[in-house]
Amino acid sequence: MKAAQEGMHFARTIHQDSPRFGSAVLTDKGNIYSAGQYVSDSLSLTLHAEQVAIAHAAAHGEYAIVAIATVGNEAAYKMSGGIIYPCHICKQVLWESHLRSGHNTEIYIVDSSLKIIEKLLLREIMHSPWPML
Repeated sequence: MKAAQEGMHFARTIHQDSPRFGSAVLTDKGNIYSAGQYVSDSLSLTLHAEQVAIAHAAAHGEYAIVAIATVGNEAAYKMSGGIIYPCHICKQVLWESHLRSGHNTEIYIVDSSLKIIEKLLLREIMHSPWPML
């Protein structure tokens, strides 16, 4: 959770007071990679914090994601209704990682104080994934 918070500090946003998200992944080798979102000026090329953290791990040759956590600043929690769940795009990226590694990724939902609210398992929240197993 703390690594996700650290990643949030490196998030690229358009405005300083914008919602900021950070994410961290734990790989099967025991390494943690964190990152913040990258908001493009065109918005259409924006990368979510989860995507950037997964790519950060891949840039180090690690593709098997065991767990992921995402946090945000006050504006992010306000925008998301107080809880930050992974969007469908990020779940799809995690699903594709799962297809290669077989790991049923643990997804930690945390509040602004880094308290774990919920632990989800990827296979349990993916309804009608593409491609199927």
